[in-house]
Amino acid sequence: MFKNILLTSALVISSSAIANIKVNVENDSKDYDVTLTSKEIQTSTYSPAPQETLITNSTERFYVFSNYPDVVRLVDLEYKFSDSSVAPRCHFRLVIMKDYRSGKMVPQKVIAENEGGSYRDSAICSGKLNSFNLNTGEAEVTFSINRRKY
Repeated sequence: MFKNILLTSALVISSSAIANIKVNVENDSKDYDVTLTSKEIQTSTYSPAPQETLITNSTERFYVFSNYPDVVRLVDLEYKFSDSSVAPRCHFRLVIMKDYRSGKMVPQKVIAENEGGSYRDSAICSGKLNSFNLNTGEAEVTFSINRRKY
């Protein structure tokens, strides 16, 4: 049992030493739930795991840890409105890459793309980098989801 406590403590200490990205996902829609349809899992680990469904007018928070923290950090998520199989989607991406000239981690532009839908039914997706620490590479980003339906 003592070994398990030591191992757990070591994991907590080592994971807290790795820079992470705090993610806020806001479903600003008053009438529609959204469903998480994909997340990047080859280079990223999520804690806690993002909810499969984000109900109307709510916010979810979680952390993304990189499997390659000294090279790249990546958040890549896609949400779809859950009321129809052809409903519009929001695709979000934040990439933080190492600048080999300076040795610092540098954020790229936050991407928030509207996908699918039509001129009468479209997603309104936005992303904002709230904070970034150039020395540690830690960041906080907010992704917002809304819908325009005529």
